[in-house]
Amino acid sequence: MDGQIKVFIARKRVRENHGRVLRLQLARIKEEQKKEIQSATQNRPVEAAPPVKRIKSEEDEEEDEDDEKLSKKVRRKIDVQSLDDPELDEQEKERKWRALTEDQLEDVTLELYRIGCYSPPYNSFDDTMPGIEVIDSQVDVENLTLRRNRNRGDIPSGSTAATSSTAPDSRMLAIARQGMEGDESMFSVEEQLETQKHLWSDKYRPRKPTYLNRVQTGFDWNKYNQTHYDQDNPPPKIVQGYKFNIFYPDLLDATKTPTFIVTPCDDVDFAVIRFKSGPPYEDIAFKVVNREWETLHKNGYKCQFQNGVFQLWFMFKKYRYRR
Repeated sequence: MDGQIKVFIARKRVRENHGRVLRLQLARIKEEQKKEIQSATQNRPVEAAPPVKRIKSEEDEEEDEDDEKLSKKVRRKIDVQSLDDPELDEQEKERKWRALTEDQLEDVTLELYRIGCYSPPYNSFDDTMPGIEVIDSQVDVENLTLRRNRNRGDIPSGSTAATSSTAPDSRMLAIARQGMEGDESMFSVEEQLETQKHLWSDKYRPRKPTYLNRVQTGFDWNKYNQTHYDQDNPPPKIVQGYKFNIFYPDLLDATKTPTFIVTPCDDVDFAVIRFKSGPPYEDIAFKVVNREWETLHKNGYKCQFQNGVFQLWFMFKKYRYRR
């Protein structure tokens, strides 16, 4: 239904635009005919004809009003150059632009687009805003060619890394050698210092991650327990699920998500969950009950890494007692 309405509206707009264009052409033809008649009547006298009364209908009056508006639109042409005259001040330009009607503003905009195609003008270096880096065209072409060759594999990655790493060193050495005289020489003898400790060395040393884990226990009121136990004599609690929250705030590669793997133990009733991440954290493992997990979100399963916290929440499946 919406598609049919859109098609109907589009067809109606096309018809209206076509009728507007036809009326505009008719107004131009009438204007030319009036000019020809006026030029012809100026050359020879014309006898006055008796006035003829004509009864106009409402449709004729509307057409006359539309023709009058269109003729006014045709006659009134705006000089685009006068709007952007450099001799005028800003207030005068603003006043002229505000005096334009919607139709005139549309015509002026189309004319400006036809003249300049919205191409930005060239500016000098003095007009550049502070903080904008101006790149030479030749340097830009060279950098673009280098990146293209690197992507194609024409330049080995090792050579590009070597050149990129040695380029800043060579520039710094050139700056350091400025003003070096003949009686000066290079001095590069270092003195051995005592062992130093830094804050960042403690931050990125290999270590175990911190964690806040929870285990959920409760009663399983299956058919067997309902038969043999009651509220006064409840059955033993069992593990129903785990919630692991392991913190990795100082990962060197924050884009690498920590992972986990479940491996069986010697005891078939238990298993080991091993969490693995990147440096500087070491692997960490926990011993859990070996039962089947609920992997649906609505049943409490969660496995995500966000804001430096890796969360693994899961509940065990509940089995129904059968005889």
